[in-house]
Amino acid sequence: MPIDLQPSTPVALVCAILADSDDTFAAAKIGLIKCFGTLFAASDTYDFDFTSYYEAEMGAGLSKQLVCFKQRIDPAELAACKRQTIELEKALGRATGGTLRRRANIDPGLLSVESLVLATTKCAGHRVCIAPQLYAEVTLLYQRGCYQPLEWTYPDYRSAAVQRFLLDVRPWLLAVRG
Repeated sequence: MPIDLQPSTPVALVCAILADSDDTFAAAKIGLIKCFGTLFAASDTYDFDFTSYYEAEMGAGLSKQLVCFKQRIDPAELAACKRQTIELEKALGRATGGTLRRRANIDPGLLSVESLVLATTKCAGHRVCIAPQLYAEVTLLYQRGCYQPLEWTYPDYRSAAVQRFLLDVRPWLLAVRG
């Protein structure tokens, strides 16, 4: 007997923008809007002082902001979204000593009423390959009234700023879920 596949529930596309300046944030948002359409919401910008991982490439004093797009997407589009953000990172980059250095790191993700799933280029045991050299991980699970971190959740996704943003967007997701 054939198995009927269930259609995917559309989810919100979010992008986390890590940037070296206000100008880079502005350019990144313009590029993202060209790729993915109108913004629905944006978090407050917060200092990214959780790790020095990006400083060698992007410099010190980095900030981060999450944005959410109005048009919901099929979750199967995550790999294509990650490819687009990689191209945008390259376009925003600057050549230094013959090497292209990013001025923005842009990570797309899928926000649903149940979870936040992020795309990445980094392979790890808790990540699933979604396309060649692209991976996805469940970063946060909605339980007990908030988006709960998991063992591997990056520190900034555990922050009050991220939690506020996700909880502010969640009622909209519930309303459009119907």
